[in-house]
Amino acid sequence: MEQNEKSALGICGLTNLGNTCFMNSGIQCLSNTSVLTDFFLSNKYFSEINEDNPLGTKGVLVRKYGSLMKKLWFGNKNVVSPSALKMAIGKF
Repeated sequence: MEQNEKSALGICGLTNLGNTCFMNSGIQCLSNTSVLTDFFLSNKYFSEINEDNPLGTKGVLVRKYGSLMKKLWFGNKNVVSPSALKMAIGKF
């Protein structure tokens, strides 16, 4: 993303869910990797999901991550909970 008024949209905190500060730090780093975040915010990742891999997560993790990126960049809150992504990571 280019530096403009929209850049401020990505300035959003993540709720600490109990020992998730390292996960949150990683998510914030990934969120500010512009090429990756643009890929998720534009929904281009949907065409890359492999739901047939027996060793994969059927696209659950990538969908949860994409949803969280949209909340961070397009939401209207100062703090977002990454609980859905954390629960999916814990499941797999």
